[in-house]
Amino acid sequence: MREILTAGDLITGLRTDQDVYDFSLVVSNMDVVPTYRHLLPHQPAPERTLAQPRSSSALIFYWGIAREFPELDLHNIVFSEYYKQEFDAIFQQQTVADDVTVYVNITSKKTPTDAPAGHENWFVMVNVPHDQGQDWEALTAKTRRVVLAKLSRTLGVELEPLIKAERQWTPPGIAADTSSFGGALYGSSSNNALAAFLRHPNFSSRLNGLYFCGGSVHPGGGIPLCLLSAKIVAELISN
Repeated sequence: MREILTAGDLITGLRTDQDVYDFSLVVSNMDVVPTYRHLLPHQPAPERTLAQPRSSSALIFYWGIAREFPELDLHNIVFSEYYKQEFDAIFQQQTVADDVTVYVNITSKKTPTDAPAGHENWFVMVNVPHDQGQDWEALTAKTRRVVLAKLSRTLGVELEPLIKAERQWTPPGIAADTSSFGGALYGSSSNNALAAFLRHPNFSSRLNGLYFCGGSVHPGGGIPLCLLSAKIVAELISN
């Protein structure tokens, strides 16, 4: 019988330091930074690679809305008025802008059973910097007010009384739940044409049998590139 261990088992301490497992092949789909810092603390780490600037993160509100909005579709974006200022806030000031671009995904538009009759399930996302110790409680409260005011103006209805269920996901929460570094959604930032080639490779040059996939390694972040990294690893293993 094969036992499957996840990186989360090791990180959260479900396995003790005294446990020793002998595997000839290991694939880490964690962010490369916690992989080295937590799983390989006694191995030399590629410090220049790990020190690369990190990508943006997200502030996400999950809302159960007690009304249907026929004017909205599966994917909806309400843009900020000053897009450059929004990105300056994220990447230069490491905070959240006063006016933000809001993405709203409503899966009940295509799968009605995702929400009760007459209701909708809203996934509301705002681009924010990755976690560097900001006061996320204050930033989340401020951004929630901004988003509610923006969407209420756009739809011509007061939204807050319609929220019947709510959950929030902040960059620290994303980091804790997904083993990403700082909650960065795409690993290191892709700031130039060579960014994909500066990422950590899909294999270890020091430890035979250790491979890496996911958004923090070659070729990059986002679902298509994460899947491509897994394909690359699968081909490396099979050869």
